[in-house]
Amino acid sequence: MQLREAEIQQVVSALLSQQSVLVLGEPGSGKSTLAQKVARTIGDQSYQTAIANYSGSAKETLVAIAEQLNVPLETQDEKPRPLTAEQLRKELLKNLPHPKTLLIIDDAHRFPASLRYWLEEVLREGGLLLLLAYQPPAKDIFLKMPRIEMQPLKNDEIRSLMYQEALAHGMTLNPHQFAELQQRAGNNPGLAKRVVHEALLGIGEAQSTDHHQYIDGTPFLLASLTAIGIVRFVGLGLGDKSLYIIGGIATLAAIALKTVMYTINRRSSRL
Repeated sequence: MQLREAEIQQVVSALLSQQSVLVLGEPGSGKSTLAQKVARTIGDQSYQTAIANYSGSAKETLVAIAEQLNVPLETQDEKPRPLTAEQLRKELLKNLPHPKTLLIIDDAHRFPASLRYWLEEVLREGGLLLLLAYQPPAKDIFLKMPRIEMQPLKNDEIRSLMYQEALAHGMTLNPHQFAELQQRAGNNPGLAKRVVHEALLGIGEAQSTDHHQYIDGTPFLLASLTAIGIVRFVGLGLGDKSLYIIGGIATLAAIALKTVMYTINRRSSRL
């Protein structure tokens, strides 16, 4: 399936104009697939690309980047020695700012501070970067790059994806089963594939949902406040002070709850 075409073209257009980009998306939304498609597309434009993912070691991550960019891993002495992590940073910094060289960092939110500071230096020197992350910290390089947020797939796209996944495993699902599985997966393509596999194995009947798509509760809040207002007016009209007092207390409680929830959201340290 040709998914995420609009986002891919948006990212490619930005990169071809020499603009580094940060792509945000929840786990399973297709960030890694997008990165691979962007690498292939921009590779057709004679770009040299390297895709890196933090492996738990800063040096191993730098070595993986250097190998893809054909950067020497040893000193040029008579007795060659492996470059240290600091030497690798400097060697890569010489190569990355070159024209038509792209560094793609998948799961950039996992990068430690030392590598993020190095990426900032690459960016300052004119290197071209594509970072993909889920809820990165709102600081350093993540605040210095334009961002594109991956949107949930449409219902028909998710259903087509689930149908193809089921077909690939020889499964036959009726529309009711597809609807139940989609409810568990939301519009997340990674979760859509997983729930199909769970159905194949006969597990997952608990209807667990771990996607991050939420229902807008604003209409419910407005309806509740309206109901509280009606109670107050009824109490006022009937001369029932208890109803009027209850309505007033409920109104103040709703306003306090709204203020608390608004403050919690503002204190988020994530992008």
